[in-house]
Amino acid sequence: MGEMLSAIRLSVHSIPILIVSTIILFIGLFVLFQNRKSVANFVFFLICLCVNLWLYGSAFLYPAENPETALKIYKYVTFLGVSYVATMVYLFSVVWLKLAREQKVYAALGLMGSAFFYFRGWVGHDSFLGMYRYFWGNYPHYGLTNLFFLQFFFGYFFAAFYNFALAYRRETSPIRKKQIQFIAAAFLISFMGSVDFLPKLAYWPVYPIGYVCVFVWIMMVAYAIVKYKVMDIETVIHKTLMWAVLSSLVFLPVAACFFFFRELFMKMPPVLSSLAGVAVFWVLMIYAKKIQPWIDHFFQRRKYDLERVLIEFNDNLVHLKGLSELVAYIMQTVRDVLYVDKVHVFLKEGGKRRLVRVDTAKEGIADLSLEDGFVRWMEAHDDVVRVDFIDIDPRFEQVRKEAREFFERVEIKLCVPLVLNGELMGLILLGPKVNLKTFLAPEIQFLSELRGAATIAFSNSIRLIEMQESLRRWNEELEQKVRQRTRDLEEAQKQLIQAEKLATIGTLAGGVAHEINNPLTAVLTNAQMLKMSLMNTEDAESVLLIEEGAKRCQVIVQKLMNYARKPVEGSLLGEVDMNRVIENVLAFLRYQLEQDNIKVSTSLSPLTRIKGIDNELEQVVTNIVLNARDAIKSAKKTGMISVKTYEQNGSVCASIEDDGVGIPQENISKIFDPFFTTKDVGKGTGLGLAISYGIVEKHGGKIEVRSRQNEGTQFLVMLPRPVVQEDKPVV
Repeated sequence: MGEMLSAIRLSVHSIPILIVSTIILFIGLFVLFQNRKSVANFVFFLICLCVNLWLYGSAFLYPAENPETALKIYKYVTFLGVSYVATMVYLFSVVWLKLAREQKVYAALGLMGSAFFYFRGWVGHDSFLGMYRYFWGNYPHYGLTNLFFLQFFFGYFFAAFYNFALAYRRETSPIRKKQIQFIAAAFLISFMGSVDFLPKLAYWPVYPIGYVCVFVWIMMVAYAIVKYKVMDIETVIHKTLMWAVLSSLVFLPVAACFFFFRELFMKMPPVLSSLAGVAVFWVLMIYAKKIQPWIDHFFQRRKYDLERVLIEFNDNLVHLKGLSELVAYIMQTVRDVLYVDKVHVFLKEGGKRRLVRVDTAKEGIADLSLEDGFVRWMEAHDDVVRVDFIDIDPRFEQVRKEAREFFERVEIKLCVPLVLNGELMGLILLGPKVNLKTFLAPEIQFLSELRGAATIAFSNSIRLIEMQESLRRWNEELEQKVRQRTRDLEEAQKQLIQAEKLATIGTLAGGVAHEINNPLTAVLTNAQMLKMSLMNTEDAESVLLIEEGAKRCQVIVQKLMNYARKPVEGSLLGEVDMNRVIENVLAFLRYQLEQDNIKVSTSLSPLTRIKGIDNELEQVVTNIVLNARDAIKSAKKTGMISVKTYEQNGSVCASIEDDGVGIPQENISKIFDPFFTTKDVGKGTGLGLAISYGIVEKHGGKIEVRSRQNEGTQFLVMLPRPVVQEDKPVV
């Protein structure tokens, strides 16, 4: 061992490896000391220790004076780290992902396998066949046993990646998924350093870059520790130390430059070397100016020009569109400048006494009451409140308990009220800083000035939203009124067309009736005279047919004249009991309906008397019942007519329903047209429903029809109840 240490020296290729190895060991020790009771922290330290042994051994292996010394360094130091690193990565995945109960046997087998291959390298002759000599120095030549070791090495690495992938797929928490994603990606990059095994299997002068891969790995882990708290580290000092480590890297290029070119600098003339030193100094300053702000910002140590940020904030407010963009911009500004992750925004909801969350975060409370004692205090005092000042500021003496409960319930450190004209518009709530530092006076002043512009912007956005909502409601109401008015106009147009049809046909019917009535009277009179004078039976039968035809024509003419008759004067109207009208009609038609095997069912409720003409309303009911009879007879041999009366929505209603053939949908709009009929020729005039329609309309009512083909038809007659006049007191 003494000979081995005496033969150790460094080379140009050893310096970066030693630097990376030192940084990794330093971070591993720091993670361990932050929480020595954490098993995950301890296993992570063991990974760093294995990488450190591998890199330290390589740094001294490369420049060794003879192959024997190099082989001893690799066997005793370097291979100790190499043999255990894959097992430790797998063990870390088991511990960190809490899989020890399921995979403790595989972890134990891995540790025993690493121990076997390490001690086999000590005593066996087929683990290492000697040393290659490359341009960077000595490098081991693996034998047969180490071929099996490589299978063991890759197997446990892949098992660790499998654990990470499976945990990522099963995890539901977004933060935990991000942690797993970063750690898995970091170990995957470190695994790329396995290309260093290729020059050990055969002579292949490819420079080993494994130390670069593990450096990227440790930096990614450091980032995950800072950003996503993947390890059990909660103190602010870890960010300070890691900031110092990364900041020191700014000077590494200069140190490397002086180290590699030290002989060239020494051979330069004094003037030239001085100029070179000045040039290197200025290059270092430019480099530091570009790199250092990024490092400072990453570790929340950068100081912002708050006045410049405030000017940019006010300038950008006018370009934002909508409330969501405004909320997102304010939250992002506060996070970037003050390094606060937890930012909540509450705004007043219309005229209600409560504040509603408008940020997109899911955790925390959904709304706050404006009746809360501390919220009302903030509305009255209009000042930024820090939780640190609650117990020491005399202003909080009256609401100290409510204020403390408010901050504990919402889990925040600072509250920014948004007050406009004495009215609380909303609140901006800030959690602790990521770097765990306190809010300084310039930052409180920055928030005080920012909230003024934010309050006005929120007020304008809310007013715009209210105006848009009012306009939307007004448009909806207008559209609804237009649709209703359109329906009313369509209905009025239908009624106007129907009334015009009835008026036209009525005029025509009156003229035709008067023209036909006299000839019919003459025909009927002569037929009756002939019937009395004729003794021949056949001639008498012919005259009888003439008489019946003339009487039928007289009936039709009478209907036409009734149809054409002008409305009666209001003085002839009387009180009509609709139930009595229906009973009279059914009593008159009952025998005829029974002969046709049609049953009648009635359900007559007590009704208010209406103003009308009873014989005209009897005509309406008669026409509808006879139509129902014909509909039943055309469909089947027996049937049922149901008659009901009731009062609804200020109207006296009579429903006449049958189970007959029904009316096709295309004919429903035509059934009230004069002379329209679906009956066979000679069995209907087409005037019954038209006359009924006119009578009901004259009484101020409506008649509706509902029908399904082959199922039946329902006619609904609705007549208005008379308005009761209240007696007025005599003055």
